[in-house]
Amino acid sequence: MSDIPISPRRAETRQRLLDGAVGVFADRGVLAASVEEICDRAGFTRGAFYSNYASKNDLVLALLAQDRERQQAMVDGVASSEFVGRPVTSSQEIGVLVEHAVRRFVSRRRLDRDWVMVSAELRLYAAREPGIREAFLAHQQAARAELLQSALSIAERAGCEFTVPLDSVLQIFDDMYEGTLLQALLHHPELGDEERVQASLGPFIHVITSIVRPVGGRARA
Repeated sequence: MSDIPISPRRAETRQRLLDGAVGVFADRGVLAASVEEICDRAGFTRGAFYSNYASKNDLVLALLAQDRERQQAMVDGVASSEFVGRPVTSSQEIGVLVEHAVRRFVSRRRLDRDWVMVSAELRLYAAREPGIREAFLAHQQAARAELLQSALSIAERAGCEFTVPLDSVLQIFDDMYEGTLLQALLHHPELGDEERVQASLGPFIHVITSIVRPVGGRARA
């Protein structure tokens, strides 16, 4: 994609194509979805698609880039907030801090059914499609690193540290978060987008709490 500024009209066209793709990908999966279906969902012709994206893979990369931009804005907003008043020293205080941070992060993420499905589909597509795998892994690594930096900033202000290597923290964050979103859809389909995810966060919060302690020692009970 070119870095040359685009007109508002072209930006709107691209966004409608991205939104159309999300709906089609959620319903049919990325591999089965066709450019024609994406165009139909967005209300455009194939010509409009190919004047903005070279291929379906190009559109997938644009979706990943947009998601990372949204996450970065969310991470910056949470990391800069002042909900850490003082260093925490007890297990109870750590639990409260972790729960507050996790629920605040989640409340700022996109949680609608289509995006949850697409997020899982993009992983499967990257596993199946060699042409997109490297770009997906780069996106994933960058997104994980941004999230980890925010978590480290919060932990530092609270006088805490992780008890496992940072690579493991990244894996736990990513895998458990994605798994929680899918479990929320399976177990609470009747609830609203954020409500169902918030209702499913208990195990995620417990695991993160278990790998956080005050710097240099154990937490008081």
